[in-house]
Amino acid sequence: MTSKDGLIAAIRTILATSGTPYASTFEAHDAYEGYVFSLVVSVARKCGATVDYVAVTGESTRKLLFRTAPGMLYSTTHPYTHAELQFPGAGVPALEVHLGVRVQGGSRVLHECDVLVLPKDEADRSRMGQVAPRGNKAVLAIECKFYAAHLQLNVARGFEGLHADLGLRHTLFVSNLPGPRVATYLSHRRRSWEQQVRPGSPQVNHLETLVREAFKNYCAKHGFVLP
Repeated sequence: MTSKDGLIAAIRTILATSGTPYASTFEAHDAYEGYVFSLVVSVARKCGATVDYVAVTGESTRKLLFRTAPGMLYSTTHPYTHAELQFPGAGVPALEVHLGVRVQGGSRVLHECDVLVLPKDEADRSRMGQVAPRGNKAVLAIECKFYAAHLQLNVARGFEGLHADLGLRHTLFVSNLPGPRVATYLSHRRRSWEQQVRPGSPQVNHLETLVREAFKNYCAKHGFVLP
């Protein structure tokens, strides 16, 4: 079982930062979302993207601050940090990676996305209009589940509802534990998932491949082929 401290250590290593990216008390599941966030950023960097960490105020920062509860992307109550990605292709618009933000589904209902990758112009629209970003504009949405024991089937059913309402090609279900019934359910519905994703596990590489696929398709759409 991966500990909260182990997840924080992994975040520091992957993102090459120091300190703890939380302002107050946080739980292991919060750190797990931060860990998956760091893996997404790492994949982008391996694909040639430049990475900048930006506070909600718009200022670049090296002092990371992650959410421990879902919120609105545009909220300025705390200087939460997101990552801004710029791929090498001249025509590839910048992307942002956010933690724990709400997005609007096709039903107009708001959903929480644990890790969300969306075009910067959609994030700018959210900030300027004080509205939730549109889920169908996102490049990648990841549901993160960290449990001490037994991955329950209802979490997969919840993910299925999220996937259906967002209408995205790339949605991923990621967990730290195995769950045979969860895997069967999601596979039957042709959803993308990866279990037992934790520091040092071979499944990390499998998750990174799925994330790269989302970036590859986004870049190809804009005329750039990832190396």
